[in-house]
Amino acid sequence: MRGIEENLSTDIHWKGTPGVGDFMFGLNVAHVHAYLLHKPVKLTIHWYWDVKNQYHFEDPELTIERMEYIHNFYQDKDMVEIDHVYDSVRGDVYANQTSKPTSLLLRSGYMARMSLINWWQFRNNCRLPVSPKKLVFWRDTFNADVVRPWKRLINHHQWDVMINQFYMHGFEPVELTYRTPISEAMYHINTSKFVICYDGLWHYVAKNFHKPLIVLSRSSITKLHTTECMMLDETNYEHYVKNFNIHKRRDILFPKYNRTDRHHWPDKKLTVHGDGLHQLKSRINLYKKTLNEKLHEVKNIISR
Repeated sequence: MRGIEENLSTDIHWKGTPGVGDFMFGLNVAHVHAYLLHKPVKLTIHWYWDVKNQYHFEDPELTIERMEYIHNFYQDKDMVEIDHVYDSVRGDVYANQTSKPTSLLLRSGYMARMSLINWWQFRNNCRLPVSPKKLVFWRDTFNADVVRPWKRLINHHQWDVMINQFYMHGFEPVELTYRTPISEAMYHINTSKFVICYDGLWHYVAKNFHKPLIVLSRSSITKLHTTECMMLDETNYEHYVKNFNIHKRRDILFPKYNRTDRHHWPDKKLTVHGDGLHQLKSRINLYKKTLNEKLHEVKNIISR
């Protein structure tokens, strides 16, 4: 872990896209930098499109307004100052999402593998009571743009079948879309029991609220952004959902195909019993504990 401080910076440049997850990725990275360096950080967002106008005519608010609203919920918000560059011409940021040295850190083995670089959270005092039956989900039905094929492992009919199965298990599904106002989306995720989604849209909101999270994906990109989630693909999602209330064992909580799990969970002999919801809660609690310990460890090494 030595040498990590060489790739940390108090001046971070980030590519601004219409996606909520992309700018929250940048906010999380900036806040982790501030935490590890123990000093304020400046995050400069480079916008290559007209962010001062709606990306889609049905958008309830601008992307930049969503960013400002969400940042108000961040723990230690004042440690990160946000600056905006409109009509940016910085090609390095456009091509690589971020610029050096942050781009080096995102590709460096230890920090990226442990997902330390983008692990952050909302303030504890903004958390609301959880509705015991609320399930929040989203799919790409109403997206302004067609999402990449790896995010569309199942079609809309299969989503309907899956959500109906959760309804049959006694849950109360609430669907969010890109057209959902930001305050409404934050409220529903904040008060939900768990979240199921494709990789994108509001997934960083669920991440920062530390919500038990199921992502329909088999991509390594998901392992970087939400390593703490349970990943299901098109071959096993239906079996898992139909048997959500049945007691399962460790191989469901820590799927064998998820290499990230095999590398990072500390107790390889751990046996976990319980239904799907119990497993999701156990997973996120264990991951929070592990990541907080690792962040503290890295911070101590840097401060020596």
